[in-house]
Amino acid sequence: MAARLGRVAYLGTGTFAVPLLEHLRGLADELLVITAPDRPAGRHLKSRPSPVGAAARELGLRVETPPRLRSDEGRGLLAAFAPDGLLLAAYGQLVPAGILALGSRPPLNVHPSLLPRHRGAAPVAATILAGDREAGLSLMVMTTELDAGPIVAQWRVPLTGREAAPELEAQLAELAAREVPALLPDWADGALSAIPQDASRASVIHQFTRDDGRIDWARDAAAVDRQVRALQPWPGAWTTMNGRRLHVRRAHPADGPAAPPGTLLPGEPPRVACGGGSLALDLVQPEGRPVMPAADWRRGLPAEAPVLGADPGGDQV
Repeated sequence: MAARLGRVAYLGTGTFAVPLLEHLRGLADELLVITAPDRPAGRHLKSRPSPVGAAARELGLRVETPPRLRSDEGRGLLAAFAPDGLLLAAYGQLVPAGILALGSRPPLNVHPSLLPRHRGAAPVAATILAGDREAGLSLMVMTTELDAGPIVAQWRVPLTGREAAPELEAQLAELAAREVPALLPDWADGALSAIPQDASRASVIHQFTRDDGRIDWARDAAAVDRQVRALQPWPGAWTTMNGRRLHVRRAHPADGPAAPPGTLLPGEPPRVACGGGSLALDLVQPEGRPVMPAADWRRGLPAEAPVLGADPGGDQV
């Protein structure tokens, strides 16, 4: 019979953390799920749970949603639960030292990059933006420093160079659900070992803002393509036309004649001139409209289309 994990507090919010949660239910003697509070979302701003919160409730698990883990509420919830161990995946908040010290075993974090590369809040996007040849997953011991704790295990995933962030994150989430549970009995028995990270090789990715999605057409097509693939769905890669935003949802690099960057080139598929080569547009989302094939969008434009990105404005889509 497989070893049981005792009382486990699972801290997670995003979709990356859902597959692992579904496996934990059958391993822990008692499972407390800590996630972000329900938030307004969608066109009608209806209050919705986080992906982890929704999954945990479907599974009939106890769910708590303190706005801040550092608050008296957050500390009190975890202290009262008295976990044997903490396990975190895509939670979205730093865990204070007092909470890390709870439990009889080291707190663990499942992070979707090959640490120390791409510490921070958006490691999957950072992997694509950097043009890395491989992605990966790290199981590490949590410390008070962001994603800097010693490494328990890593798994490597070769990349084709055409991955978009949502698909790569889902692939890594399934990898975590397959591989991490097998190590947790050793965690419960105190048999895990860990190797310190090489801080000299560390890189940190910042939290993205909407401005990070603005396309600079003077960059080469390969760099713009990575931006499109990395920044889906948030903040999205976008440009402007006649003062309104145009999101590029899917695209690929292509050849093209020399033209000023941002020029919408004639012919099919729709292509935009870049500082090197051009970007062929597959799916776009004009402001206030649904995602559509780029060819349909192009047919609705006047013959003399303006240069994309030449105007500074654009409201939110």
